[in-house]
Amino acid sequence: MVANAVSSTALLSAQHLSKSFGGLRAVQDVHLNVQTGQIVGLIGPNGAGKTTLFNLLCNFIQPDSGQVIFDRQRIETLAPHQISQRGMVRTFQVARVLSRLSVLENMLLAVQQQTGERLRNVWLRPRHPKIVKEEQLQRARALDLLETVGLGHMAHAYAGSLSGGQRKLLEMARALMANPKLILLDEPAAGVNPKLIEDICDHIVRWNQEGITFLIIEHNMDVIMSLCHQVWVLAEGQNLTTGTPEEVQADAKVLEAYLGQTP
Repeated sequence: MVANAVSSTALLSAQHLSKSFGGLRAVQDVHLNVQTGQIVGLIGPNGAGKTTLFNLLCNFIQPDSGQVIFDRQRIETLAPHQISQRGMVRTFQVARVLSRLSVLENMLLAVQQQTGERLRNVWLRPRHPKIVKEEQLQRARALDLLETVGLGHMAHAYAGSLSGGQRKLLEMARALMANPKLILLDEPAAGVNPKLIEDICDHIVRWNQEGITFLIIEHNMDVIMSLCHQVWVLAEGQNLTTGTPEEVQADAKVLEAYLGQTP
């Protein structure tokens, strides 16, 4: 059974979301709730509509119908940067970094509502003590986060010199610079060696304990089983089921649709 009511404790709720591309129905009447403080998984076979759903939640693409509620406000008409400013940020399956900027500069670009970036301040008081102090604090915070994810020694290197796994760590750390309430992670373990997967999972657990909610697309079932409080399953662009990782793993519909077998 798939719950489709908006929970009073849901930080993020999608209701009746649908999106077609020409004759292809990528997402059909999908529901999803993410409770405050949880780590929630989103799984399904290739082509199930997971990344399309992520894009709809962040309004990278607009839904044909349905609504998205984040922190008790509808957001499906907002621009992606406005959604980010409200506290929901995302990463990508292939990490997106600015290769010709340093790792530290990539981090600092994610800071929201910086005083020094306001047009009036750029021209009239670019080195005001308040602006300088704010920049120093953000720089220190960025360096601290980079140390936390093991990239402190790479702070002044070009982001383009990072490995694929290091880029994923940078993207996750950069998301934290926006002071998010919710982070959407798109396959954080994809293409990453086992030791780095373990490190990524440890970071997610620690950040969750510090108050950040997560919604994670992931094909690695060991990651899903070890991290998630609840899992939502999509198949052919539709809800299939939801439950705890143990319930989902034992569900005959999931075994048939996701694994191609019955118990």
